[in-house]
Amino acid sequence: MAASSSSSARLLLLCLLGFFVAASHQQQSSSSSSSSDSCTKARVAVASLVPFDSTSFRCVSAWKQEDFILRYKNTGPSEWSFILSAPDRGSYVAVGFSGKGYMIGSSAVVGWTSNGKGTVKQYYLEGKSPDECTANSGLLKLVKNKSVVVSRSGRLYLAFQISTDYPQPHLIYAAGPDGYVPPADTLELPMHRTMASRSFNYTSGIAYSVAGAADGTFPSHRKHGLLAMMGWGVLLPIGMITARYFRQLEPCWFYSHMAIQGVGFVLGIAAVVLGFRLNENGLKNVFVHKSIGIAVLVMATLQVMAVLARPDKTSKVRRFWNWYHHNVGRVAILLAIGNVFLGLSIAQEVSPYIVSYGVFAAVWVVAVAAFEVKRFYDDDDD
Repeated sequence: MAASSSSSARLLLLCLLGFFVAASHQQQSSSSSSSSDSCTKARVAVASLVPFDSTSFRCVSAWKQEDFILRYKNTGPSEWSFILSAPDRGSYVAVGFSGKGYMIGSSAVVGWTSNGKGTVKQYYLEGKSPDECTANSGLLKLVKNKSVVVSRSGRLYLAFQISTDYPQPHLIYAAGPDGYVPPADTLELPMHRTMASRSFNYTSGIAYSVAGAADGTFPSHRKHGLLAMMGWGVLLPIGMITARYFRQLEPCWFYSHMAIQGVGFVLGIAAVVLGFRLNENGLKNVFVHKSIGIAVLVMATLQVMAVLARPDKTSKVRRFWNWYHHNVGRVAILLAIGNVFLGLSIAQEVSPYIVSYGVFAAVWVVAVAAFEVKRFYDDDDD
């Protein structure tokens, strides 16, 4: 009987222990769920407390490591509205605006809550130490009475509006040390716990890391674009010109053609590999861009294989091979040029890249037209 009673007691204790563990796990799960925010939510959780209309804002995951969510919109002439959401660790959250991605010299909007009261201040970051971060100073023109910070369900929501035609292209995010906020008397900003710099395109919503606050890191989407532009969009068209219009320079034209097309093919493959690793970010026409890119890759690969199976000049099938090689190459080049422009449009790339490639394409078209006219008159003379 005693053994049975002891066994029942142990079983009861195990059941109670399991119950408390399950309840604790459920509570943690619930807390984690309530403190989350994402761009899949139709509206921001504190929309009723934000001092401006927050509907139809664009939403991006600004800093995944710290779970920063940024919502923004051009809400009027020379007016931009922002809502930054981040986990509430009992400290401040901040977003700075910079021309080059450096923390020093930037102006930041900083928000925190203390004893249930929210505070939003602008700081001018003259240096890295707290005494070099000046409160109520900066180059941003904050719209009066349109700034607020709210703590809700384990997250801080920092909302503000700035007057500008277009915000500066680099955003700097910072999270303060856990449990510390600027004191009410001095407003001295404690050294951040962690920070990140992002180059940001407000039109496309594409952001890329500027490691260590502008250490010269080159973004992956731009690497992809430049490789594709140089490989498919520049070298292949130039290689075609050498083969079609400089045959009198035997055998120089052949080796030049092979070398140029070979380098272009390698760069094009690198661009395709890098392109498949990029985040689409919900951009339009990405599927079309990818499809054309794959088609160009397939045709370029067939061209390389065709060279390996190139028949002798005296062969009866040589003329069919020439027809195939020439026309597939022309189609690939035209698709490649069009796809470069499509890619630049999708990425909302800066105008110097678009203008530079546009000038190259125009010069190439004019050169091809001039060479074709010359060939026509040369054939007539013969």
